[in-house]
Amino acid sequence: MQDMQEKIEQTLHLMLMLWALFMIALYACSFLAEYHFPGTREEMLPGEKMLENLQKVFFFALMGMGFLIDLVRMRRDRGQAFLFLVLSLAVGGFAGGVGALQYRALAFLFEGG
Repeated sequence: MQDMQEKIEQTLHLMLMLWALFMIALYACSFLAEYHFPGTREEMLPGEKMLENLQKVFFFALMGMGFLIDLVRMRRDRGQAFLFLVLSLAVGGFAGGVGALQYRALAFLFEGG
Protein backbone atom coordinates (compact mmCIF):
# COMPACT_ATOMS: atom_id res chain seq x y z
CA MET A 1 0.00 0.00 0.00
CA GLN A 2 2.85 2.38 0.84
CA ASP A 3 4.48 1.68 -2.54
CA MET A 4 1.24 2.56 -4.35
CA GLN A 5 0.96 5.89 -2.50
CA GLU A 6 4.57 6.69 -3.38
CA LYS A 7 3.92 5.96 -7.07
CA ILE A 8 0.84 8.19 -7.01
CA GLU A 9 2.88 11.01 -5.45
CA GLN A 10 5.62 10.60 -8.06
CA THR A 11 3.05 10.64 -10.87
CA LEU A 12 1.44 13.76 -9.44
CA HIS A 13 4.83 15.46 -9.14
CA LEU A 14 5.68 14.65 -12.79
CA MET A 15 2.31 15.93 -13.96
CA LEU A 16 2.70 19.16 -12.00
CA MET A 17 6.10 19.72 -13.62
CA LEU A 18 4.57 19.18 -17.07
CA TRP A 19 1.71 21.55 -16.18
CA ALA A 20 4.24 24.21 -15.18
CA LEU A 21 6.16 23.65 -18.42
CA PHE A 22 2.99 24.14 -20.50
CA MET A 23 2.19 27.27 -18.49
CA ILE A 24 5.65 28.71 -19.13
CA ALA A 25 5.38 27.90 -22.84
CA LEU A 26 1.96 29.56 -23.06
CA TYR A 27 3.28 32.65 -21.31
CA ALA A 28 6.40 32.75 -23.51
CA CYS A 29 4.31 32.54 -26.70
CA SER A 30 2.22 35.53 -25.66
CA PHE A 31 5.34 37.47 -24.67
CA LEU A 32 7.00 36.70 -28.04
CA ALA A 33 3.84 37.55 -29.96
CA GLU A 34 3.77 40.99 -28.39
CA TYR A 35 7.52 41.43 -28.92
CA HIS A 36 7.51 40.54 -32.61
CA PHE A 37 4.01 41.77 -33.55
CA PRO A 38 3.09 44.68 -31.25
CA GLY A 39 -0.40 46.15 -31.32
CA THR A 40 -3.44 44.85 -33.14
CA ARG A 41 -4.23 44.62 -36.82
CA GLU A 42 -7.16 43.48 -38.87
CA GLU A 43 -5.28 40.78 -40.78
CA MET A 44 -2.77 38.59 -38.96
CA LEU A 45 0.75 38.13 -40.25
CA PRO A 46 2.00 34.55 -40.84
CA GLY A 47 4.33 34.51 -37.82
CA GLU A 48 1.65 36.01 -35.62
CA LYS A 49 -0.80 33.33 -36.72
CA MET A 50 1.74 30.64 -35.87
CA LEU A 51 2.26 32.04 -32.36
CA GLU A 52 -1.49 32.23 -31.84
CA ASN A 53 -1.86 28.60 -32.90
CA LEU A 54 0.94 27.62 -30.50
CA GLN A 55 -0.86 29.47 -27.71
CA LYS A 56 -3.99 27.45 -28.44
CA VAL A 57 -2.06 24.18 -28.40
CA PHE A 58 -0.36 24.99 -25.10
CA PHE A 59 -3.63 26.17 -23.55
CA PHE A 60 -5.41 22.93 -24.40
CA ALA A 61 -2.38 20.93 -23.25
CA LEU A 62 -2.56 22.87 -19.97
CA MET A 63 -6.26 22.08 -19.63
CA GLY A 64 -5.71 18.40 -20.41
CA MET A 65 -2.90 18.18 -17.90
CA GLY A 66 -5.09 19.92 -15.30
CA PHE A 67 -7.78 17.30 -15.88
CA LEU A 68 -5.29 14.45 -15.50
CA ILE A 69 -3.88 16.00 -12.32
CA ASP A 70 -7.40 16.19 -10.92
CA LEU A 71 -7.95 12.52 -11.70
CA VAL A 72 -4.81 11.59 -9.78
CA ARG A 73 -5.70 13.93 -6.89
CA MET A 74 -9.20 12.47 -6.64
CA ARG A 75 -7.64 9.14 -5.66
CA ARG A 76 -6.42 10.87 -2.50
CA ASP A 77 -9.28 13.29 -1.75
CA ARG A 78 -12.56 13.47 -3.66
CA GLY A 79 -13.36 16.84 -2.04
CA GLN A 80 -10.82 18.57 -4.27
CA ALA A 81 -12.33 17.26 -7.50
CA PHE A 82 -11.80 19.49 -10.53
CA LEU A 83 -10.26 22.28 -8.48
CA PHE A 84 -7.04 22.15 -10.50
CA LEU A 85 -8.99 22.15 -13.77
CA VAL A 86 -10.74 25.39 -12.81
CA LEU A 87 -7.40 26.84 -11.72
CA SER A 88 -5.88 25.84 -15.08
CA LEU A 89 -8.73 27.52 -16.92
CA ALA A 90 -8.35 30.77 -14.99
CA VAL A 91 -4.56 30.98 -15.01
CA GLY A 92 -4.23 29.78 -18.60
CA GLY A 93 -6.87 32.24 -19.77
CA PHE A 94 -5.03 35.16 -18.24
CA ALA A 95 -1.53 34.06 -19.34
CA GLY A 96 -1.81 35.60 -22.80
CA GLY A 97 -2.85 38.99 -21.53
CA VAL A 98 -0.35 38.99 -18.68
CA GLY A 99 2.54 38.13 -21.02
CA ALA A 100 1.59 40.92 -23.41
CA LEU A 101 1.16 43.46 -20.61
CA GLN A 102 4.47 42.50 -19.05
CA TYR A 103 6.25 42.96 -22.37
CA ARG A 104 4.67 46.40 -22.77
CA ALA A 105 5.69 47.38 -19.22
CA LEU A 106 9.27 46.22 -19.76
CA ALA A 107 9.47 47.96 -23.13
CA PHE A 108 8.18 51.18 -21.53
CA LEU A 109 10.75 50.98 -18.71
CA PHE A 110 13.75 50.14 -20.88
CA GLU A 111 12.94 52.63 -23.63
CA GLY A 112 13.11 55.44 -21.11
CA GLY A 113 9.40 55.99 -20.52
